[in-house]
Amino acid sequence: MSNSIREQIMTALAAALAAGGAPAGLTVHRERTRPVETDSLPAVMLYAEDEQPKPLGGDAYRAPLTERQLSIGLQCRAKGATGVSPDQALDPILVWAMKTVLANEAFGGLANGVEENRTVWSSREGDDPVAAATVHFTIKYRTSRLDPTSTS
Repeated sequence: MSNSIREQIMTALAAALAAGGAPAGLTVHRERTRPVETDSLPAVMLYAEDEQPKPLGGDAYRAPLTERQLSIGLQCRAKGATGVSPDQALDPILVWAMKTVLANEAFGGLANGVEENRTVWSSREGDDPVAAATVHFTIKYRTSRLDPTSTS
């Protein structure tokens, strides 16, 4: 059985994030539910949030294709160090992650494009202060209405 176009896009994005050129020590995880301890930071968590399908051309029935909008979250986490605030440590990771997502927004022909949405910031105080920011993107793509593994 073939994987859905959605899964193929997520796999391609995870591979791009895990490829060379990442900030030193960065780990990439596929789900946000994974517990990330401060000793494994910096880290990026990639996850799907929701997906909005719409028949192509406004046809409610019998449309050959479905336009899809996949909302994903890319949560970046970093901890501060002596003389470097957590937000300062987080910034180059965010910049790199955003560039990586937008560098090939067609994902080898699987998608039509990517829209950057909002960024949600959070931080945690403690012995090791940690900052996190989740960048939300919408990936637009099409599938066959009858087969989510096919683009036609």
